[in-house]
Amino acid sequence: MATLRETAATMHCSMIVARHWRHWRIRAIRFMGSDEIRLDDATFSSAKSLRVLDLSECSIHKLTKSIGGFKQLRYLNAPRVIHEFIPDSITRLSKLRYLSLRESSLSALPASIGEMEGLMYLDLSLCRRIKELPESFGKLKKLVHLDLSKCSALENISKFMWSLMDLQYLDLSGCRRIKELPESFGKLKKLVHLDLSNCSASENILKFMWRLTDLQYLGLSGCEGIKELPESFGRLKKLVHLDLSNCSALENISKFMWSVTDLQYLNLSGCYRIGWLPESLDGFTSLKYLNLHGCLRYGENDSLMDRISALSNLEHLDLSWNDYIISLPESFCNLRKLHTLDLSYCKYIKKIPENMGRNDSLKTLYLKGCHRLREEPVPHPSTSFVSLPRFQVRVGDGESSSNLVCLKDTNPQRLEIVWLENVKSAEEAQSIKLMEKNKLQALELSWTVGAERFVDDKVLLEKLVPPKSLHGLAIMGYNGVSLPTWVGQQNSVTLTSMEHLQELSGMSTAYSELSINYCPKLRMRPLLPRAVRSLRIRRSDNVLSSWGECTMSSTGASSSSSSSSSGLTTAVGLMVGYSELPMQQWRLLRHLSGLDYLNIESCSDLTVSPDIIPHLSSVTHLKIRTCNISSLPHWVMDLTGLQKLEIEGCRGIRSLPEGIQKLTKLQRLEIDGCPDLNKWCESEENKMKLAHIKDKFFVFA
Repeated sequence: MATLRETAATMHCSMIVARHWRHWRIRAIRFMGSDEIRLDDATFSSAKSLRVLDLSECSIHKLTKSIGGFKQLRYLNAPRVIHEFIPDSITRLSKLRYLSLRESSLSALPASIGEMEGLMYLDLSLCRRIKELPESFGKLKKLVHLDLSKCSALENISKFMWSLMDLQYLDLSGCRRIKELPESFGKLKKLVHLDLSNCSASENILKFMWRLTDLQYLGLSGCEGIKELPESFGRLKKLVHLDLSNCSALENISKFMWSVTDLQYLNLSGCYRIGWLPESLDGFTSLKYLNLHGCLRYGENDSLMDRISALSNLEHLDLSWNDYIISLPESFCNLRKLHTLDLSYCKYIKKIPENMGRNDSLKTLYLKGCHRLREEPVPHPSTSFVSLPRFQVRVGDGESSSNLVCLKDTNPQRLEIVWLENVKSAEEAQSIKLMEKNKLQALELSWTVGAERFVDDKVLLEKLVPPKSLHGLAIMGYNGVSLPTWVGQQNSVTLTSMEHLQELSGMSTAYSELSINYCPKLRMRPLLPRAVRSLRIRRSDNVLSSWGECTMSSTGASSSSSSSSSGLTTAVGLMVGYSELPMQQWRLLRHLSGLDYLNIESCSDLTVSPDIIPHLSSVTHLKIRTCNISSLPHWVMDLTGLQKLEIEGCRGIRSLPEGIQKLTKLQRLEIDGCPDLNKWCESEENKMKLAHIKDKFFVFA
């Protein structure tokens, strides 16, 4: 029996010296955990028996000339090559069957690439600098799989395409510079998968697509030039998957629909010019996925809903963003295989059949934005469907667990879990495997303020660690004094109504947004983020006054950290609301740099000390809203780079400061709900003071 040493090696380093394994008969090498790898000609000089080389987890500077010495190589996965060329010697790999160079910076392929006559799989996706393929490309007659998706500079492939007679998979999606394909394209009769999404040549190919009679997958998403599909389209009788989403000019599909009866996937999302959907729709008995997002017309509701309810194999139905859906018929309960129903933003829908809650197969019901819905279907005890994105945690009398476990098999992009106080054990939270929901981008977790709990909030939250795909996290009603470390490490965090929260540990070095609302006891310690794109603080005065504050020293005395000891936080935008502290006590301001936008709302004392003013000097956009003040603060005149000034609802302000004309960069002035200030601005004398301001808007309310 061959040993692992003889057959394969998995390398965990960024460079391998050939002498370490020159005597091994290695057949396969896979590099793991290598940020950047540089291969010299000696690196693989002894690996004469190599069959598989996988560099997919590396950042490859360039492929070496010695690559051509791997005469036995069958599989080469080398994505993200930084150099603009690959060596001509690669074409000597006559036994190579699989080659992936996706996401590479290549500007051209070797002119002799046609010599790799055994090649069957070629992936050049996201090679955005390749403008054309070599003439010899047509010699790759054994090619079965060709991926050119998002090769955005590629202009012409017509020279060789006709000769790739064995081609079964072709992806040209995102190739916008390919304007047309030749009629000889119709000779590729073995094609099973063709993706022309967002491709300029899609309209041209419709003329001869009917010849591709083996086609099963066809992607035409985003092809805005297609107005209708020809009647000959009906000859594609083997078609299983058809994506026409966002074909915004498409008006008619009824000519062919009746004959494509094996269709399982149909996406018409965003095809808002389509008139009546064909009467033959109920003939698609094999259909499993139907997406009609935003494409239904007035007056079509009743008859169409009845036709859809006859699609007995339907599993996923998207009717979102259709204003003309008022109700769903009882016949929808006949869709016994339906597991996902999306009615998001059907804002006029009022009724959903009550018995939908008894459908054993239904797992996910999306109802976001259905504000006129009188009553949501209630899951029957024998079913496990969940209403998303807002999921209400419930527990029945005498039950040992809540319904939280129903989230286990879901994987939504957005999820709101409310009434978390009803969770009966931390194990319930762990069982939903939140970390594995890799589609999740926005997560909201909410407890009812003041409600009794079965489980301590922090213990529960420690079991709800989200996946790395998460972009935004919001937590409301949490009653712990501290948060789990994972919370502070998210990219965008919103904390609301946390009366007992005192510290935020494990903070990330950078946030796109950090929002703190009604967290009156929260204090910010020395370990602060280095950068925050948007920082919002409302009704949380301790955050303002403690930012950058040192903890107790070894002598027991509290010391104040300077900017040099705690560091500065770069913030693009700052919004402060409902603070009872004088602005000069906002310690936060002394630890900010690069501030561009400042929004102050419902604060009564905007005086500052001179040492704060330099930290405000970079502000170009200032908004002061509903502040109980009699005049603009004096520091406004120190904002020499100010370009936009908004004053709203400050009824006590009667005039702008003297010297307002000195703010020479001010381009836009908006005043709303300040009657006396509006009158001041309208006087002829004061109009001269504001003459340098290009755009002025005064709203009299």
